Amino acid sequence: MKNKQRIFWLAFVASLLLINENLVHWLLAIFVGNYGIAVGFSDAFKYFSFSGYLFFSAFRAIPYVILYFVIKSLIKKKNKNYLGAAWGALAGILFLIIWGSWSSLHSLYTDEHTSSTTAIVFLFLPIYSIVTGLIGGLIGYGISAGVTHEKKT
Repeated sequence: MKNKQRIFWLAFVASLLLINENLVHWLLAIFVGNYGIAVGFSDAFKYFSFSGYLFFSAFRAIPYVILYFVIKSLIKKKNKNYLGAAWGALAGILFLIIWGSWSSLHSLYTDEHTSSTTAIVFLFLPIYSIVTGLIGGLIGYGISAGVTHEKKT
């Protein structure tokens, strides 16, 4: 069980640090803009700054911090289904952050109009991802509880 827990926390930290609007922008450059990997990287990160990364990371960390404390609480209560809830919640958070970033940046590589206020989306996506994280966590918890219940019978 410790190994599965370690894998989750590694995925948790990697998601927090790496899965962001910059990565999605790079993927859009490759798959929608038909850029090569290196050229896509250059295009996606041409306006990157460490201070900007930290600024948006502070907002992006909100659902992860909430998830951290919920999982720690479930572990403390010795809940056997905490890993199912943890993976489900992480998937829910990532779903909205990736989908929202993709949707807001997609117009950069198409003929669609790009709004001048697109960056505001990256402040609100993490707040909204709390809801999708909760939904994913409940689904993961339910699946884990069902599997655990079947093993007992």
